[in-house]
Amino acid sequence: MGRVLNRSLLVAFLGLGIACGGGSGTGSSGKSLLKADDDARTAYERALLSFRRGDCLNAEPTFAEIRREFPYSRFAALAELRIGDCQFKNEAYPEAIQTYRQFVRIRPSHREIPYARFRIAEAYYNQIPGGWFMTPPGHERDQTAARDALIQLRRFVVDYPDDQRVPDANQLMERCMSMLAAHEFYVARFYLKRDAYRGVISRLRGLLAAYPGSGVEAKALLLLGEVYMQTEQVEAARGALTELVQRFPDTDEAKKAQGLLGKLG
Repeated sequence: MGRVLNRSLLVAFLGLGIACGGGSGTGSSGKSLLKADDDARTAYERALLSFRRGDCLNAEPTFAEIRREFPYSRFAALAELRIGDCQFKNEAYPEAIQTYRQFVRIRPSHREIPYARFRIAEAYYNQIPGGWFMTPPGHERDQTAARDALIQLRRFVVDYPDDQRVPDANQLMERCMSMLAAHEFYVARFYLKRDAYRGVISRLRGLLAAYPGSGVEAKALLLLGEVYMQTEQVEAARGALTELVQRFPDTDEAKKAQGLLGKLG
């Protein structure tokens, strides 16, 4: 008798649970998961339209609401990216980097990971100081953003060699390397004025090793050869000047190098 009663109570409780919970396909709030996805889509498309019109003031709060109200919808992930895009558009680059990084960390298998990774690199690049007439040239100022951008761009190209953004990444890398190499050359000249020849040689050799294709190599090799000559390191001077003539034969630096090689015999 007791077993029959317990079974009857169990059936009754199950029936009550189904009636209250809404059955399968229903979220904990009682809202249909399909209906929730439709609501997320509608809200996302509305916010995306505002975003494409350049109205992040209205779009960003809606994207944030989608992420909060529909965390399990596929539109929540897209909304996260668009929040980062709004921050990027408003030049809030540190905030954008944090948003994109959170997306990469939480959703490592999402198809938009390459996009987020590239935007992180772009955000670093856009923080590189630009030169204008009231400030020192960019290569004379802090190069942290350029170094960070170069690191992120190199990682992006290595991880996604077939991505359509690789050509753009390569262009940005070349610019970063040019700026960083120009900075190293500037520091080397600074040491040269103080006759700190070891510092000059160290900076120039580091420049040549770290930033191939920077456009500064010819100047760096010429100065390196001259400093080696001043410090009576004849073979090292001959090596640097010969490399300059062989690699950059059509430059003014190569003509000067040939003259110095003639002096070395």
